[in-house]
Amino acid sequence: DADGHRRRTGQIAGSRPPFDSALALAEIEKAYGRPASEVFAEFDATPIASASIAQVHFAKLHAADGGHEVAVKILRPGVEKRFADDLSSFFFAARMMERFSREARRLRPVAAVEMLDHSMKLELDLRMEASAISEMAKTTADDPNFRLPAVNWPLTGRQVLTTEWIEGTPISDIATLRAK
Repeated sequence: DADGHRRRTGQIAGSRPPFDSALALAEIEKAYGRPASEVFAEFDATPIASASIAQVHFAKLHAADGGHEVAVKILRPGVEKRFADDLSSFFFAARMMERFSREARRLRPVAAVEMLDHSMKLELDLRMEASAISEMAKTTADDPNFRLPAVNWPLTGRQVLTTEWIEGTPISDIATLRAK
């Protein structure tokens, strides 16, 4: 469970400090139009993983919704604006490069920034990640050594992704992986 994970590791997995739990709860309410307590029977406000664009929380559905344990991935508040601001600067620099440098013009920096813009819009829409998870799960369904979590589509949107909870072994735990 999430508490067990934190007890085993002593820390939150991830590459960036987590954002405030009150912000996570506010994002849940914004995404679902109701408080986390109405959506989940349990919602651990302390994240189990935190990265540059999102963090993940452990939760449990109400018995009426199956009572299953789930992982809830929430985009960092304001991350979309930060990327938009950065891309605006990139576009400015790329346009200047194309305008004033013949050598740079052949590299098409504006086109490169446009591709980055498109990629970031996909990355910041958790429905796209959910689709990729579902597609890959179908592709690997017959592989007994590989399993992906099922997406909970009613609780998945642009800024929140909910999947079934799966216990796993971190890829960094080589000894346990070898033992298995």
